[in-house]
Amino acid sequence: MPLLLIAILGGSWQARGVLGSAPTGPVALGTELRYVGRDPLTGMPARVDDRFIAEVERSIERYGKDPGEPVPPPSPGPVDIESLTIARLGLRDAPIGRYGLDAYGRLDVPQDAVTVGWNPAYNDLPGGGGATFFAAHFEYAGRPGVFNRLSALVAGDEVEVALSDGTRHRYRVTSNIEYALGTIDMGALLHGREGRESITLMTCSGPANEGEYAFRTVVLAERIG
Repeated sequence: MPLLLIAILGGSWQARGVLGSAPTGPVALGTELRYVGRDPLTGMPARVDDRFIAEVERSIERYGKDPGEPVPPPSPGPVDIESLTIARLGLRDAPIGRYGLDAYGRLDVPQDAVTVGWNPAYNDLPGGGGATFFAAHFEYAGRPGVFNRLSALVAGDEVEVALSDGTRHRYRVTSNIEYALGTIDMGALLHGREGRESITLMTCSGPANEGEYAFRTVVLAERIG
């Protein structure tokens, strides 16, 4: 099965997939680990080869540099996401926007300080047993973004997602981790934890360098009601 590797830069992602095969002969542990990837369908380790690694390295090098056509989100179904509530952060029914891919093939994000973005083509609707990914700005145009205090969440805090049919789904935070940008596996974030309904919240973090942030705050929460 083809492997999928997601490289994230500038708060978005890009995917490349190729078939891989295992190296032969005795190899050092570090070399061996170089050839271990992840099968996107099962989440289990799977072999990759030098061709796959070269494609990934090229995708990182060219990330955000090759313009194309933006891809809009799919049309809304009978039920959509409306808002997000996080009591600890003082957020009450923060609006949710639907996004696709931008002109560089990256997950598109809100162009304001108040909207939380989700990308319906790449993750699930809450309440269906899958995983939903939300992203919003830490800062936008000199103003604090809606996720400016996301790093303040701790295990046990609750997040509530409201849908357009009037239902509300509650989630409890299980982890809050700051990742260096180059270490984030967006495929894992979009896929979620197998067998558990979850949401992931992400924003920029760390000091900005000419408007770019080197870290991301990633919060995982699991369904409780």
